[in-house]
Amino acid sequence: MTNIEFALVWALSFCLYLVIYTYWIPLKTQKRIETWLLSSESDAALHDGLEVIVKRIREQTLIDFEEFMLPQARENLKKFWAGAMGAAAKELKGSEEGSQLSLMHSMAEELKGQPWYIQAAASKLIPVINKAAEGSDKVKTVVKEANSFGFK
Repeated sequence: MTNIEFALVWALSFCLYLVIYTYWIPLKTQKRIETWLLSSESDAALHDGLEVIVKRIREQTLIDFEEFMLPQARENLKKFWAGAMGAAAKELKGSEEGSQLSLMHSMAEELKGQPWYIQAAASKLIPVINKAAEGSDKVKTVVKEANSFGFK
């Protein structure tokens, strides 16, 4: 085989390779894909694939909601509650109910770092203390009488 024959065979092989891999195979593949997409078999496959994608988007949306929106909602609720309580405290400041709320608030602040069962017991005692505070005139009278007899 001479150099010219070798060059001709090489050029012919290259052209054949170029035509097959650049034009013929992509064209046949495109035709097969189009035929499959137009068939009813593709509808079910695409529906299943779409279902997986939609499910993942929903999961990610819930994750984003929990990570971003819930903390903001909690903060906004705390701010709203603090503002509402502040407005109520200003409104009740001079009344008897306001002084009772002040007493309960100061007790709750004192018990803030305590375990839950102590706070629960204290919440049961608050009404008893309020009742005792209502009868404070009687308590003062008894204390005065006891002091007059020498008890301190």
